[in-house]
Amino acid sequence: MKITKIEKQKKRKDFYSIFLDGKYAFHLNKEVLSDLNLEVGQEISREELIRVNRLEQVREARDYAFLLLSYRSRSCQEIRERLLKKGYEKEAVEEVVEELKGLRYLDDNKFVREWVEMKLKDKRGKILIRQELLKKGIEKDLIDELIDEAIKKIASSEDELAWRAIEKMVPRYQKLARSKAYRRIKDFLIRRGFSSEAAENVLDRFFQNYSRDSE
Repeated sequence: MKITKIEKQKKRKDFYSIFLDGKYAFHLNKEVLSDLNLEVGQEISREELIRVNRLEQVREARDYAFLLLSYRSRSCQEIRERLLKKGYEKEAVEEVVEELKGLRYLDDNKFVREWVEMKLKDKRGKILIRQELLKKGIEKDLIDELIDEAIKKIASSEDELAWRAIEKMVPRYQKLARSKAYRRIKDFLIRRGFSSEAAENVLDRFFQNYSRDSE
């Protein structure tokens, strides 16, 4: 196969259309084109063509990964899944993931710490945080270790975090009948991802100062 034309694209100024034997074959970013030193009249084998397409796919996958990371930090598995869903080949995806890990743009430990800190500040419980991180491909042992580490920095225990989650609503709950207050508080904490044990401990603390007559 021979390169018969290299034409700059009108709508995408950083891209060039490559024609082989008189027919459009593929496009390349100007940086990839420069690195490969492709020229009109040059013969290109099928093996070289596969390599060229692979380089362009890796570049596109890398750019898409950086776009995703510009919105927020992500786990390695999140980036991997998004790139595969976008249609990039597995080998290209793994190359990009490993490259970004080496450059520290992807770091699961850092990602988990940031995620846990954000969720704890938003008064979310361990169960919910763990579920979210498991879905993002993070190992359970790492999740548990870093959640416990983060809790120790901001509170004495998960019970204390759970109490903080309802603290501002205590005056409102105290106006409710005992059975209704119990259900409201427990349901709220469970939805927030706190354990049943933490919820029960918070309820014990709440009812120590509960003044409304029980019904």
